[in-house]
Amino acid sequence: MLNQPVSKPTNENWESEGGSLRPQTEAEVLGVTRFLSETFVVGGYSYTKLRDALAQGRRMQKQDAGL
Repeated sequence: MLNQPVSKPTNENWESEGGSLRPQTEAEVLGVTRFLSETFVVGGYSYTKLRDALAQGRRMQKQDAGL
């Protein structure tokens, strides 16, 4: 899965909307980039890749079926 950084809003995008932007956080000032990611949970384990979660689910299904 390819992580994409969350885009930063600019003053130009919001000034005409009547709202204001929050001040920059310390993390943003220091250049920390935030990424959003999905987590898949199967059998008590967490996976960041769907294919890994599916593989575990299939293994568990086979084990339950006694194969």
